[in-house]
Amino acid sequence: MDYIITFMETYGYAAMFIAMVLENANIPIPSEIVLGFAGYLVAQGVFDMNVTIIVGTVAGIVGSILSYWMGEYGGRPLLLKYGKYIFFNEHKFELAEKLFNKWGGTAVFVGRLLPGVRTFISFPAGMARYPMWHFIIWTVLGTIPWTILLVYLGKVLGDRWQDLIQYNHELLIAMILVFAIIAIVFGIKYYRKRR
Repeated sequence: MDYIITFMETYGYAAMFIAMVLENANIPIPSEIVLGFAGYLVAQGVFDMNVTIIVGTVAGIVGSILSYWMGEYGGRPLLLKYGKYIFFNEHKFELAEKLFNKWGGTAVFVGRLLPGVRTFISFPAGMARYPMWHFIIWTVLGTIPWTILLVYLGKVLGDRWQDLIQYNHELLIAMILVFAIIAIVFGIKYYRKRR
């Protein structure tokens, strides 16, 4: 963890971009650390909130597309052969694969919000040759709220930004509740318009 912090302190947005691309391209670098620390740097006046969110989102999308291409052109043998060099977690990959096989594009969105699984969710989409533009849309929809939330919480927590690492499962539950409420509100509005 310390090397990520030092990297970001030294190279700023460029380091954040690289770390988030790698995190989304099957290298298990916790986004809670990268985005949480970025939020802390926003609180310190080192980073700008809007630029940080844009950089984090774009990096997430770029990394996800790289992972998709690896899945499309290399498939499972690629991860099994080279996974040991990137601390590959086969259990989490299998969870991501099962999630995608069951739910398709929706799994790309949901997978973006699951700690650990989010690192690998794009790979099975590529293996299945899921339509690229559909994949990108679901990835964007899942990446934006996750990025905003972690950066914002890192900013609010300030010196205690590392609490994000400890409470990432509680964070997941909060995200699910927020999306459930949003879905219910939009569902009610849609139903009323239909009537």
